[in-house]
Amino acid sequence: MTVPSGRAALVVAVLLLAPSAAPANDEFFEKKIRPLLANKCLNCHGAPGTKVKGGLKLTSRAEMMAGGDAGTPAVKPGAPDESLLIKAVLYTDEALKMPPKGKLSDAEIADLTKWVKGGAKWPNETVKPAPEPKTNGPLFTPEQKAFWAFQPVKAPAPPVFRDDKAGGRIKNPIDAFVLAKLTEKGLAPAPPADRRTLIRRVTFDLTGLPPTPEEVDAYLKDDSATAFEKVVDRLLASPAYGERWGRHWLDVTRYADSNGLDENTAFGNAWRYRDYVIKSLNNDKPYDRFLKEQLAGDLLPADSDAARLDQLTATGFLTIGPKVLAEPDKQKMLLDIADEQLDTVGKAFMGLTLGCARCHDHKFDPLPTRDYYSLLAVFTSTRTMQNLNTVARAFERDPNGPEKPEVKADRAKLARLKKDVRKLENDFSKTPEKDKEKRAEIHTKAEAARAEIKTLEAALPPPLTILAVEDGSAAAYGTQGRNLYVQVRGTYTMPGVEAPPVFPRIIAGEEQKPFVPVKPNPADKPEANKIRFGALRERSGRLELANWLADPAHPLTARVMVNRVWQHHFGEGLVRTPDNFGRLGERPTHPELLDWLALQFTSPDAGGGAAWSLKRLHKLILLSATYQMSCTHDERAALADPDNRLLWRFNRRRLEAEAVRDSMLALAGTLDRTTGGSLLSSGNFDYVTNDQSGSTAKYDSLRRSIYLPVIRNNVFDFFQAFDFVEPHVSNGKRASTVIASQALFLLNNPFVTAQAKAFAEVVRRSGDDQEGVKAAYLRAFARPATDEEVSQAISFVQRYDLALTEKEPNATARRTKAWAAWCQVLFASSEFVYVN
Repeated sequence: MTVPSGRAALVVAVLLLAPSAAPANDEFFEKKIRPLLANKCLNCHGAPGTKVKGGLKLTSRAEMMAGGDAGTPAVKPGAPDESLLIKAVLYTDEALKMPPKGKLSDAEIADLTKWVKGGAKWPNETVKPAPEPKTNGPLFTPEQKAFWAFQPVKAPAPPVFRDDKAGGRIKNPIDAFVLAKLTEKGLAPAPPADRRTLIRRVTFDLTGLPPTPEEVDAYLKDDSATAFEKVVDRLLASPAYGERWGRHWLDVTRYADSNGLDENTAFGNAWRYRDYVIKSLNNDKPYDRFLKEQLAGDLLPADSDAARLDQLTATGFLTIGPKVLAEPDKQKMLLDIADEQLDTVGKAFMGLTLGCARCHDHKFDPLPTRDYYSLLAVFTSTRTMQNLNTVARAFERDPNGPEKPEVKADRAKLARLKKDVRKLENDFSKTPEKDKEKRAEIHTKAEAARAEIKTLEAALPPPLTILAVEDGSAAAYGTQGRNLYVQVRGTYTMPGVEAPPVFPRIIAGEEQKPFVPVKPNPADKPEANKIRFGALRERSGRLELANWLADPAHPLTARVMVNRVWQHHFGEGLVRTPDNFGRLGERPTHPELLDWLALQFTSPDAGGGAAWSLKRLHKLILLSATYQMSCTHDERAALADPDNRLLWRFNRRRLEAEAVRDSMLALAGTLDRTTGGSLLSSGNFDYVTNDQSGSTAKYDSLRRSIYLPVIRNNVFDFFQAFDFVEPHVSNGKRASTVIASQALFLLNNPFVTAQAKAFAEVVRRSGDDQEGVKAAYLRAFARPATDEEVSQAISFVQRYDLALTEKEPNATARRTKAWAAWCQVLFASSEFVYVN
């Protein structure tokens, strides 16, 4: 559409008012680059006791940048095309091919290129690496054992303030902990937010949608002491709550509707897991149960068919990760899949980067490689893949089995009837036309069989498959699980010591017994078994792992989840690295508050509230004065605490992509509230091509954004514009950038234009131009427009109308376009995409 001059500049300026943030990613180096250098480069370029070839060492960034004998740096940060290291691994120069014994895989080259392009960042060298493992004596140092995240959750007493000191700023113990920190620094909390700001904030927080004018009015008119509590209760009871918070959890679980990587095939059943998450949150399923079902739902008893279906579906958590399906080394592929599962479990539930201990002891956290393989065996003893064909296929389960005897009999009868029909059809074709009596007899029998088939098919339950797992490895001999041997440098053909099934010893203790009974490796198996496996084990250990994680005494599980909830309410967690509670992560800003919340979360309350209730945790946080603060700026506080780590004000936050899109639909009156189901146009395990990925047949739906397909390698452009999570990896904290292209997107995207037009039609029904402007402000911002804003809006519409005179002679059409353009400006404004 044609935009009058100055409009784009106006919105760009408005959007650029907010700060941007970009998370560091040392984990990529630890998980991808350091192991690659160790396995493929250091034998010639830095291994202890070996001659350094070419004078080039690759054991630190400084040595890498110093270069070799030629004095040229091995990499040019940010410029892979100009980096010698990348040229060497690409084999484009006959005189420079590294490693000399064989070219790296495409995936390894891609990782190196990505690393160099991102600045060739080496982990913070101010963080002291973990000490070398001891061969005798205690495994861990006193310093490692004393690290805060591995300590038991304490029960701190909330600080006590005299009423005159607190100034009425303590609504519950959360406020006492926050106020104590502020008081130490001589700071005071910001004043309370006004009611309009507060209801818009909490409605977006809990539902991802704007409050309606009617909801705002009802809250403003309620002068009872429990007015805000009623709002919170109403929002927590809304189906939109599960849709909003389900999306937060799907970020952590790396949810997607396609595989991505080398073979981007559709996960046609992944939506069942997504719907399970939404339903579980809406039903306030206790978090410990939620955790257990996702790790071991197939191993838990179920009291009904519906519960069993839910529990099997929950294990989709383990299956929806990306896989290199065409990997020719199938044993490596299975180990990579198990590694990805373990890495996701570690981040999601413990905030630990377990995957960084695959090739060597974790460089920063007390996580020995042996502990990694102890846990990896849980997942190599779990069946995730249906087959190991050239392009392997993920495992699907039929949740209806074992079927009732009568259903099983009907299916057998159906198969016989279909076989009979095929035989009758064959007999009919072979019977001469002149033998009319015989042909008529065959035809009658066939028609009767077809009618019976139709009746049986109508009565049988529909076929249903889900992406799920079961105990038993698809990798090896039968379905018997086994322990693993430590794989030297992450290479399964280089077995080291056996890794018995134990939990991470820094948490569970050095003297613990194996959590899954084992027996010796049978003598009739070839010695080659040692490459992959150790002793036979009776079961995978997933249920034991789930029970260990869900123990209220676990030092990480509750802390990590409480921190995730806090982060989504305040913009930052009490620990600002939600997926990393290790030494490379940040320390908690309010450790006593974190522990107090963790204990509240895992314990039933005095009023009979259930333990592990997420809704109860939300309510506790939302009813605090800390949550209800305004965003009011204070210059003195900003100088003392520029990042607002002490919570002296509420953080202004930009809405995520889904909330921006869903808000437009809600305001335009076009939002389809249908829940559940799939919008994926590709069949299960069909290839998802780029053409299909961009098909409007998928994304033109007016349903909430959580129901739109997430296609790895080709995410929906609206999502990409506003920092949608990278769906290949677990990520509990999205970036929140502010760039000019976002404003341009909002001003030119056809979907935004269409919703702005529909919104204009809604508000113009309120009356004249003044009433229309006032209605738009109430709906979009939950506040009345000022006289100046009304005047500016009407002036904009009039000037826009005038600018269209030559191109559009129809006055009604011009006015409609002018109003739509003004509504699109509202959609692109800072006030619309930010929450105070």
